[in-house]
Amino acid sequence: MYKLFKYTLLAFAVLLMASCKDDDTAIHPEKPVSDYEGFTLTWADEFDTGPINLDNWVYETGDGTSYGLPAGWGNNELQNYTLLSENSGIESTGDNGVLYIRATETSDRVYTSAKLTTNKLFSMRFGKVAVRAKMPEGKGLWPAIWMLGDNRDQVAWPGCGEIDIVEVLGQEPSKMYSTLHYTDGDNKRNSTQGSHTLASGSFADSYHIYTLDWTPEYLAFGVDGEEFQRMTIEADMKEFLRSFYLVLNVAVGGDWPGSPDESTTFPQTMYVDYIRVYTKDGFEVPDAPTLDIEEESVGQLIDASIAANGIQNGFDDLGPAKVVVYGAGGEPTIAESDEAIDGDKSLVFDFPGGNWGGGYLELESPKDLSVYTHVYFSLKPSTPIVDAEIKLESPSTNAAVYLINYTPTTVEQGFLEYGIPLTDFEGLDISQLTIPFAMWNPKDADDNFAVSRLLIDNIHFGTE
Repeated sequence: MYKLFKYTLLAFAVLLMASCKDDDTAIHPEKPVSDYEGFTLTWADEFDTGPINLDNWVYETGDGTSYGLPAGWGNNELQNYTLLSENSGIESTGDNGVLYIRATETSDRVYTSAKLTTNKLFSMRFGKVAVRAKMPEGKGLWPAIWMLGDNRDQVAWPGCGEIDIVEVLGQEPSKMYSTLHYTDGDNKRNSTQGSHTLASGSFADSYHIYTLDWTPEYLAFGVDGEEFQRMTIEADMKEFLRSFYLVLNVAVGGDWPGSPDESTTFPQTMYVDYIRVYTKDGFEVPDAPTLDIEEESVGQLIDASIAANGIQNGFDDLGPAKVVVYGAGGEPTIAESDEAIDGDKSLVFDFPGGNWGGGYLELESPKDLSVYTHVYFSLKPSTPIVDAEIKLESPSTNAAVYLINYTPTTVEQGFLEYGIPLTDFEGLDISQLTIPFAMWNPKDADDNFAVSRLLIDNIHFGTE
């Protein structure tokens, strides 16, 4: 009742004031009434007054490593997300306001921004989402209004599903993208994408209304009342029959937009006037399909016990560990081999080549390894590799080195043993290590992603 009264007053105010406030490029233009026939408003944030409502939103901060992702949020992004008011807040004009998410740059090219989600606070399944927003622009800017499956703590992306309502690449601010990401019937990453280009102007010039219409049969994307893409939910897209939560962020850099350059100016801001979620009148929501982890997982399900095959027998300072893989199709298949130089088996990273990817050991809890000076491991590739990235991580830091800079020693059965000083992993917090070994993107002599079956054994830490 209160909401209906609020929007009635809002509509009346718009009619009275439209003649004197028609500049849509202002930070807070007058809000249009966005009720839709046949739908009922069930959740909204109008961002009329500050501070940000933490009953609606939760911050995700840092570079992604605290959420089980490689540094850069899995996309090689450059920003750190913060809680700082310089990166997010509500700008008020009288009784109204807008949410701002602002990307900033320091003199030494350190980028900060903000990411807000409704994870664990609000999720939806089917209906309509309407968002009125104004985008930033500039090479390397990547604003997004999107959704993630709220079972992501049970199944890895993209098996949880991702719905990108709108993404804009800052270097082409007149074009927007809407995309679905999911695990297909062949247990591979898959996506469906549509785009819309403005006839004139850009999404950074003025506010636009972005919509998602979601039914058990399809997801339809629109802008300013015009549907431009309808995506059918196929049999292997069960992700989109389950519930999702909302995400707002402005990323800097990454694999898709590339990095900022000398033409990019900071700060850059995404303004969000409102987010409104509606349900279809008379619609009975069907039961969600049961989650089948194996069906929604990319590649294989990895037995946690397999990690021990790569760790030196008797080296107990790491405690329990598991193997995790990640990438864009270049992540390895994990196996074990009877060919080993320590114990009965070694760990196998079978890299397919063709794209970026890697695998890593993740500890059950952080370990203090500051008494050691070196990390040691042995490799045996099926085909020669010239280089690879070796990375170690703590909850707050990560650092990488490259194999090309180290000379191994040939040991038993053709294995190559490496000993890398921990001081080479610059800035790494060794006292809170959570990833004691990671290998990314092995390269061949032509600098291509290598196709190679790598045996990994005898991982341990020691003193020279």
